[in-house]
Amino acid sequence: MNMHKHIISCDLGGTKCAAGLLEYDMQSKALRIMQHTSIKLTDATSLQDLLHQLENVFGLTLSAADAICVGAAGQYDGEILNYAGNYPYRMNFAELARQQKWRAYAIVHDYAPIVCATFTDYLDNPHNVKRLNTATVPPHGRRIACGLGTGLGMQDGVLFPDGNFWLGKNEIGHIGISIPPLTRPARWKMHHALCQFLSNDAPITFEKILSGPGTVRLHQFFYPSQHDEGITPAVVWKKLADPTAAELMDAFAFYLGVFISTLQLAFMPEAGIWITGGVTLHYLSIFDRPAFQEGLATAPAYIGERATLPLGVLKNPEHAIIGGGYYAVQRLLR
Repeated sequence: MNMHKHIISCDLGGTKCAAGLLEYDMQSKALRIMQHTSIKLTDATSLQDLLHQLENVFGLTLSAADAICVGAAGQYDGEILNYAGNYPYRMNFAELARQQKWRAYAIVHDYAPIVCATFTDYLDNPHNVKRLNTATVPPHGRRIACGLGTGLGMQDGVLFPDGNFWLGKNEIGHIGISIPPLTRPARWKMHHALCQFLSNDAPITFEKILSGPGTVRLHQFFYPSQHDEGITPAVVWKKLADPTAAELMDAFAFYLGVFISTLQLAFMPEAGIWITGGVTLHYLSIFDRPAFQEGLATAPAYIGERATLPLGVLKNPEHAIIGGGYYAVQRLLR
């Protein structure tokens, strides 16, 4: 029996596919990344071409891999992956799997691998995680992974003692922006003005201000005279680092704090909330701003209990690849 299994783990978003080739030692239970790469979707002509490019990088065909796990944006119907943002070509995974005789594979919610990364020793390495408090992480407690990127994603899960796990289902990005229960008058005034502004683009959800496109809306709200159709999330991200755009950065940090406090009260996840995503990773300094703590404190209920809930940022982008590998070990190789 071959004691080493090879897993291909992919993090498929609306613009690129990050992927890794992992080796799993069935005796030591060690999982390590042997190679990793990232390919823009527009640099391939089809899903088959995209996957063929990955095979060339890894020197391993998908049919030779022991397991394949794809964490993907969108909804997989068992045959085709569909995405509201529209992929540049048809994501016909099941058809390719049959043609190429893949051994075992799964197409899962894009935040499932990120939750699974928190089941591994990934959290033990300070290089991978920015801890926002010192609360102890119980190994089998409920935890949440959420991310700010093109959209607003989230998944919760629980690790079982045998290594298996349970994953929840949700559509957190569509939750309406909660009214800050307790805040100073200046924030109240800003909140009401912002909601009035967003009412022209209803529904008013957290995704409308905390996603990549959401930052564009915030920019338009604060700087209408500087706003034009050429303003993209990338342009706004650069402005977020500009000291002259402090009110934009503060508003973003404040509402991120309000969002996290909402998740804490809704789930009380004893194993923590772990934040990531493209917007987050660009601006880790957001979490050092007083406005973030102010947002957390707007919900004063159970503030003592919430202080015991771990909170951190997954800052090494490889977490999705490691998590996909863990998912494959538990669900595809068992």
